[in-house]
Amino acid sequence: MPTTARNMQNADDRFVAGLISKARRKFNIPAIVVTVMNSNGLQTVQLDGVRQFDTDEAITLNDFFHIGSCSKSVLAVVAGKLVEQGKLTWETRFFEIFPEMEAEADTNYGEITLEDLFLCEAGIKPYTSGGEDFPEIDPEAPSRRDEFIKFLLQLPPAAQKKSNGTFVHLYSNASYTLASAMIEKVLETNYAGVVEHISKELRLKIAIGWPNTLGTDQPWGHMIGNDKIIKFHPTHEYALPDLIAPAGDLSMTPLDFAEFVRLNLGGLTGREGYLAPATCNKIHFAYKGFCLGVANGVLEGVTYSGINGSAGTFFCQAILVPKSDFAFTITMNAGSGSAQMTAVEWLTTRIVKRKFNWWWKFWL
Repeated sequence: MPTTARNMQNADDRFVAGLISKARRKFNIPAIVVTVMNSNGLQTVQLDGVRQFDTDEAITLNDFFHIGSCSKSVLAVVAGKLVEQGKLTWETRFFEIFPEMEAEADTNYGEITLEDLFLCEAGIKPYTSGGEDFPEIDPEAPSRRDEFIKFLLQLPPAAQKKSNGTFVHLYSNASYTLASAMIEKVLETNYAGVVEHISKELRLKIAIGWPNTLGTDQPWGHMIGNDKIIKFHPTHEYALPDLIAPAGDLSMTPLDFAEFVRLNLGGLTGREGYLAPATCNKIHFAYKGFCLGVANGVLEGVTYSGINGSAGTFFCQAILVPKSDFAFTITMNAGSGSAQMTAVEWLTTRIVKRKFNWWWKFWL
């Protein structure tokens, strides 16, 4: 049964609500939420669907959705603020923060910096495929994260070095474990403390882990494949390893995620906010392609920044177009299989076409 944030007050509301309804039927997605905004605020918020595919419990705007690798951009905002406050620099070497680890580390890592880690240009083993073995470390050990980092730094680099001394880009979840460790050390806390810190700073609800571990009445994650839908119980053994949690294990409500995106959009359009415009531009556009926890590109002359993530059972995406003061988000409680990806692409292309009057570009 459709659930909408407003009463279809304008054409944007009706258009987005119609898209979501069609996408759910076409691709069999349990629930979808879309927000569209500019730097002043939200222009439309629409949602449709259920918390579990085989129930009639409608989702609400107070429900949490797992944001996957969008967590990387949250960590980048924390880092950006610490840089602005002079507590870190993007050029701070990892071993300036953890000098005690340098002696046993491979010498190739000697100059890796906070920025290298965010760019995935530090040569750190990826831990992205799900098939990589983690070292055996006592799950109760207080030094568990540090033991994992020492293990990583004793391995030979997983990528080749470039002429400037950094490594060729290799997307690495484990790289964010090291970046988070630097931030944790500066803030004198652990990763949970970092999340609590940024949640309070931004006045947004941010939680670690799957939504339904916060309460069984929250949305459950789903995998779609071979014409089957599998839902994941809160006690299901599938979970993100805690050792790489900073790379992708956060959940937010759709409105809180949208506000996080609007914060970034505001900075990118020159507004002073939680971060200075220069910091926002650094995070999103200092490098082409993959930047500091986000990606960017150009489509038909339009420069955009993109954040997306999925840990397999949810999907979350934001597209920001600073020159047009425009952004939108898509969140859904299904995160794997061609149906989910096709649904995201289907929604994205239609929102973008409408915004930029690209209906003639039938091939998009």
